[in-house]
Amino acid sequence: MANTGANWISVVVGLFQETVSSTSITKNQYKTASDQALRHIVELSHSFGIRVILVPFLTLSNDPEHSWVQIGSAFINETQWQQWFSSYRDQVNHYASITQEFGADMFYIGSELPGTTLREQDWRQVVKAVGERFKGPISYDSVFWGNPIPEYKRIKWWDVLDYVCTDFWMPLTNKNNPMIEELKRGWLRTGFLISREDIAKQFNKPAIISEIGYSNLDGVNTDPSGARLIGAAEDLQEQADCYQVALEMVWDKPWLNEFSGGNGMPFHYLYYGPAIPHGKPAENVLKIFYLLK
Repeated sequence: MANTGANWISVVVGLFQETVSSTSITKNQYKTASDQALRHIVELSHSFGIRVILVPFLTLSNDPEHSWVQIGSAFINETQWQQWFSSYRDQVNHYASITQEFGADMFYIGSELPGTTLREQDWRQVVKAVGERFKGPISYDSVFWGNPIPEYKRIKWWDVLDYVCTDFWMPLTNKNNPMIEELKRGWLRTGFLISREDIAKQFNKPAIISEIGYSNLDGVNTDPSGARLIGAAEDLQEQADCYQVALEMVWDKPWLNEFSGGNGMPFHYLYYGPAIPHGKPAENVLKIFYLLK
């Protein structure tokens, strides 16, 4: 990663609740990184000149019928909400403290919890508690989608955070192997860039694109998450084209470059299977932008 010119990474630490209706949040001895491991990766990253965002990520441990994005949908009374937020704060406060102790560079108070973020006062309490423990910049990893209003637009408490942070997993066309210009038109059709600039100006906050990534599978531009591409043929060029267009579309945006110091956008470096750009044409695209531009 350092060889691509990357200067930030997101380190995700897993937290778990058993089902969508659970109000107790815990670590998992096999799936949650130890504090010692987190210290190691912070120190290792810093040795390569890479800054670190620590990201607590909550998911469900025993509920295959639901997703973490549905957390909050099953709560039916105020007691459940307060039990959940109390448990959530306990866990997040711990990671805010070790982010400070280990010298990491940024902290996300949560990631992809659109069923909870309308609870404005509860989240303001989370931000306040984190700010008492970690003195660096803080954000929240919101999702760009939602019905009828995307999560990032529903959040009213961006004002107490340092960055407006949103992922981007939007399909660009409905065809495999589109031309570069078709991919660019697809970006424009999503409305992502205009919406992100508007929300950044509304709250007077710079922006982060928290997650973006493309696998080396044929048709990835139609489904960047890869959920519908199981068994698809390899396509290294489409992956590279998608990264190239993403970087071209955002490279000169001042509301984004304030975060990255003029060195392009932070991107979600997917770390499993066909999504890894390492050793593929997509990695060369990243190097051109991060090392030469």
